[in-house]
Amino acid sequence: MQIQNVTQGSPEWKALRTNHNTASEASAMMGKSKYQTRSALLEQKATGMAEEVTPAQQAIFDRGHAAEAAARPIAEEIIGEELFPATALDDDGILLASFDGVTMLEDVIWEHKLINDTLRSATVETLEEHYKIQMDQQLLVSGAEKCLFMASDGTADDCNHFWYATTPERLAAIKAGWKQFDADLADYQPKTKEQPATGATTEDLPAVSVQVSGDLSIVDNFDRFESALNHFIDEVLIEDPQTDQDFADLEQQIKTLKKAEDALDAAENQLLAQVEAVDTAKKRKEMLHKLARDNRLMAEKLVKSQKQAIKVEIAQQGKQAVEDHGAKVQATLDGYTLPRVPTDFNEAMKGKRTIATLRDAADNEVARAKIAINEAADLIRANAKIIAEAGCEFLFADRQQLALKDSELVKLEVESRIARHKQEEERRLEAERQRIAAEEKAKAEREAQQKADAEKAAQQAQVAPKPEPVAEQPAQVKSEPRAEYKAKEDPIRPSDQDILRAIAAEFQVDVHTAAAWVLEMNQQELERVA
Repeated sequence: MQIQNVTQGSPEWKALRTNHNTASEASAMMGKSKYQTRSALLEQKATGMAEEVTPAQQAIFDRGHAAEAAARPIAEEIIGEELFPATALDDDGILLASFDGVTMLEDVIWEHKLINDTLRSATVETLEEHYKIQMDQQLLVSGAEKCLFMASDGTADDCNHFWYATTPERLAAIKAGWKQFDADLADYQPKTKEQPATGATTEDLPAVSVQVSGDLSIVDNFDRFESALNHFIDEVLIEDPQTDQDFADLEQQIKTLKKAEDALDAAENQLLAQVEAVDTAKKRKEMLHKLARDNRLMAEKLVKSQKQAIKVEIAQQGKQAVEDHGAKVQATLDGYTLPRVPTDFNEAMKGKRTIATLRDAADNEVARAKIAINEAADLIRANAKIIAEAGCEFLFADRQQLALKDSELVKLEVESRIARHKQEEERRLEAERQRIAAEEKAKAEREAQQKADAEKAAQQAQVAPKPEPVAEQPAQVKSEPRAEYKAKEDPIRPSDQDILRAIAAEFQVDVHTAAAWVLEMNQQELERVA
């Protein structure tokens, strides 16, 4: 890490935080902060405008700093080393972290919080996520092995502490989260800031009064009340709420209608308490009561249905944003296919009551999905490079499946396949070489044998006596018929020399030629003739 020569809390320190992504902002960036939404952090980073610290908040900060200073010796005793406060950037100069304490060897860090009921009973398993995310970035920036988390009031009597160690997956999530946040920040468009909606004061309808005179005449203001009620329903009651302000106003108007119902019921009771013969007034009251009730129920139904419609619209917009981002990333993967990244906008927006909080929740889900898509794409690109550099594409028909596995495993698998292929190819080439060598050997042996046989025959022919020349007989005018040849019984086989000499004499060639003819004879043909 790169230690920065600034004092925590100084103007230089604040300026440094403004221009970098800090560990205390990491939980908001991941949509896990208790104190700031991701959307609010985007606006703060884009505009440079942060909410002012209230006196009450400053008082809490001051108590926390005092408790931290008092607890430092306790932490040093647990660690066994002296601790130094520090502010540092990561090696890339992008991520920033401020440490309550770092050891001299920078292998252990310390994070202190002012104790409260939740932190008093917390364990490493139950600690709230936004604290863990802060320590994740601190460990990422520092390269430390572990962090001593402590919550106290500055004394050992009210102190809870435990060791925290992160994982490679959590560190990767921090990097991917900030990468997507910076991309969203580059595309940030200022939005009209919505103020918290409060229902506008709605003028109550006239009070309902009913009196019975001594002569049983009924004195009421139903005419005035009816006119006011109809005006309220026709002119004031919101029919198409769209904003948080609309919903807040409509909910106040619903309360006004409910008060009108209650007032009419009270008037009826008042009337009945004074006289029994009031059927006409009672019927009119019931009519007006029904009018107020029906419109109230309609308005309540409208609030519910319209909020659900807006929730569905926000979810659809979020899904479309994720699909658009996925398509954009998919176009860069050169034949590889992104895995489907599931989204659950209903779960993300669960329990959110205002449009603003619904949108924040949906934006967080969109950011989470984009980060997951980016991580999958980075993994595919890394594995695709490993496969491409190995060559031998025919060995990786399953490259799509391989591309989604851990890169170290892919590297080992690629190396293993290449090694097996080389071994098999070497065995094949060796077998081919042996086959060729055997054929060449057999051919050489045949040629040598043929040559030896020919030489032997020639030698035998040279040592054999030459046949006596036959005296030329005078031509005969008429030849006597030859006596019929009769083979001797059990003839004695002549010698090879005799056979060669006989062939040579028959065809008027020398013995060498006769020997060569014999060697060229086809065994199968001889067997057929025989």
